Amino acid sequence: MKLFLRSHLSLVFVTTIQGIFVFVYYWFLGFQELDHLFYVFMIQVITIGIYLIYRWIQDIKLYRWLQKSNDDELYVTQLGKSVLAESIYERQSVLTELYENNLQQVKKDLNERVTFTNQWVHQMKTPLSVIHLMIQDNDEALFQAIRKELYRLEDGLKTVLYSSRLSMFEKDYSIEKIPLQNFMNEIIMENKRLFIQYKIFPRKYFPKDKLCVYSDKKWLQFVIGQIISNAVKYSANKSDTLNIKIEKQEECILLEIKDFGVGIPSQDIRRVFEPYFTGVNGRLYHESTGMGLYLVKEIMGKLQHEIELQSEIGQSTTFKIYFKEYVSSNKH
Repeated sequence: MKLFLRSHLSLVFVTTIQGIFVFVYYWFLGFQELDHLFYVFMIQVITIGIYLIYRWIQDIKLYRWLQKSNDDELYVTQLGKSVLAESIYERQSVLTELYENNLQQVKKDLNERVTFTNQWVHQMKTPLSVIHLMIQDNDEALFQAIRKELYRLEDGLKTVLYSSRLSMFEKDYSIEKIPLQNFMNEIIMENKRLFIQYKIFPRKYFPKDKLCVYSDKKWLQFVIGQIISNAVKYSANKSDTLNIKIEKQEECILLEIKDFGVGIPSQDIRRVFEPYFTGVNGRLYHESTGMGLYLVKEIMGKLQHEIELQSEIGQSTTFKIYFKEYVSSNKH
C-alpha cells in the first residue's frame, strides 16, 4: 500500500492544486457560495478516490510482488490486469526464461568440467603408482626425495579432485555408520609411507569401547588425510610424534589430531580456513596452496560436524572434530 500511495502521490498533488485553482477561480468570478464550491471540490475528491481504488484493484498483485522480501522466487505469477502489470509480467517471463537457459548451460559446463577433472586426476594416478613401484626397493637419499615429491603430487591431485567435487556435494555423499577406531587405523595405514618419509610416529589413544559415528566415509577420509598431511609436513625435523585421540564425551565423540610442530601464528589462526590463504608458514615452507584447510572447513560444514583449531606457535597444533551422532558398545 505504501508503494502504491507513493507512486500516485504526484497525481494527488496535481488534483489538489487543480481543486484549489477551481475554487479560487470561481470565487473571483462571483460564485462565492461556499456550498456550491465545496460541492465541486468534493466531486473532484470522490472522482480521484474512485480512480485510485480502481487502480489499486487492478495492480494489487503487482505492488505486492514488488514489495516481496524473498528475492529467490524464480517464477512470476500474473501481476494484474493493467497495461503496466501485463507489460512487466511479459518482460519478467522473458528474463526468467533467459535466466533458466543460462543456468542450465552453466550447470552443464560445470558437470563437464568436473567430469573432465575427475578423469584427468585418475589418469595421473596411474603413472604415479608406476613410479612408486619402480622405486619401492630403493632406499637411497635420491629415491627418498623422489618419494616426497610424489607424495606432494598425489596430495595436490586429491585437492584438485575434491575441490571440483565440492560444488556437487549434495549429489555425491552418503551417510553411513563408520567404526571410528577401525576407520582411523585404515587412514594411518594409508599414510604409512608419509609417516616413514618424514620420520613421524603416530601415537593412538583409543578407548576400549567400540565407537561408531555417522558420516560420509569418502569425504571424511579426505578431511582427516588433509589434517594429517599438514601435521606431518609442519612437524618434520622438529618433532617425531603425532597424537591421534578418540574420546567419548557427554553428547558427542571427539576426534583429536595433535602435532608438535611449528604451530600457527595467532594472527593467522582465524584465517587459515579461508580459500588461498597460506599465512606465515605457507610462505616459509612453500608447502601450502591455501586450499586444503578451506576444503576441510567446507566439508565439515556440509557434513554437519563441528571442527575446532587450537595452536601455540612453536609448540603444537590441535584439530578437534566433534561427531554428534554416534553409537557405542554401551549405547543401545
